[in-house]
Amino acid sequence: MSDEEDEIDEDENEDGNGGEKGAGGGKKKLFLIIGAVVVLLGGGGAGAYFMGVFGGSEQKEEEVVEIPAGPPVYHEFPQLVVDLKKKGNRTNYIKLKVVVEIVTRDLPLLQAQELKIVDKMQGYLRSQTREDVAGGPGTERMRTGIVDIVRDVMGEVKVEGVLFREILLQ
Repeated sequence: MSDEEDEIDEDENEDGNGGEKGAGGGKKKLFLIIGAVVVLLGGGGAGAYFMGVFGGSEQKEEEVVEIPAGPPVYHEFPQLVVDLKKKGNRTNYIKLKVVVEIVTRDLPLLQAQELKIVDKMQGYLRSQTREDVAGGPGTERMRTGIVDIVRDVMGEVKVEGVLFREILLQ
């Protein structure tokens, strides 16, 4: 061998590619395996983060815009004429004009549900006898029943009061 060839062999030993065969190749494989594991773990961790496993992509709470209640307004329902529950041979009727006092923000909801509320009020009144609705205590029971009906149909709304424009028992 010449001097030049000896220098090349020594350079290869210094680079780690020559001399001990398999040692440099083993290090490359080890670095490739470690790199692949790091990439897989990083990709899996990022995927889990964005899927919300770690709470990383927190769901934004919807901002609830509170509409102020506003002053009370009055909504008059159509006139009701309902036959009351029979007690004996005679059929009794009630003629009723109902006005509901409600906060301004709930008025569009009340107007949208008006037909359902009127239907439930008629059903409620048909289940009452003349004695149930007559006098002061009967009027208060009707008032409470109508408030319950409005809340049942519309959910939790602020009903300020129920007023009667006309009550006629026959």
